[in-house]
Amino acid sequence: MRYLSPGLVLMGALMLQAPVAHAVPITFNATLTQANEVPPTGSPATGNATVILDPALNTLQVHVTFSGLESPTTASHIHCCLASPFLPGVNVGVATTVPTFTGFPLGVTSGTYDHIFDLTLASSYNPAFDGATPALQEATLVAGIEAGETYLNIHTMMFPNGEIRGFLVAAPEPTSLVLLASGLLGLGLIRRRKRAARSC
Repeated sequence: MRYLSPGLVLMGALMLQAPVAHAVPITFNATLTQANEVPPTGSPATGNATVILDPALNTLQVHVTFSGLESPTTASHIHCCLASPFLPGVNVGVATTVPTFTGFPLGVTSGTYDHIFDLTLASSYNPAFDGATPALQEATLVAGIEAGETYLNIHTMMFPNGEIRGFLVAAPEPTSLVLLASGLLGLGLIRRRKRAARSC
């Protein structure tokens, strides 16, 4: 019986990724901490954000939870676009609605937020954000999010430039995880067969 090398099986499994389907919603996550601020704030606050970009519907769902802020909230936004992916130590302009996300809880030190933005509307963007039309603004924001050039920030009274923030990072695709697990399982089976063949 002919056996494939374990490396070949794993490489094959990783290359079998499904083709990119641009109409499929893409999830991005951010861990909000003081260390990501410029400069760091020393705040004990924490937060998490999940952003779901749906290219087919032209929507952006933003879900944020936060707690332990040292002073009440004044605003929250997505900022875009960094000069390179996940570039630390840099502040860039506000891309989304100003003065804050629509309906974001203000005057609190902890809370939850959930809103779906229509990316075809001018009201979803900072008027000063790149592009003269919502279509151009959408293209720039989507490209920035997908390239790792955006961060979500929560601003407070004590820290008007931001108390906690985090980079938006693409969540692993379920298909990729299944393929990787299948490849690893295949490696295990091949090794087991080789051991069994040697003991015969």
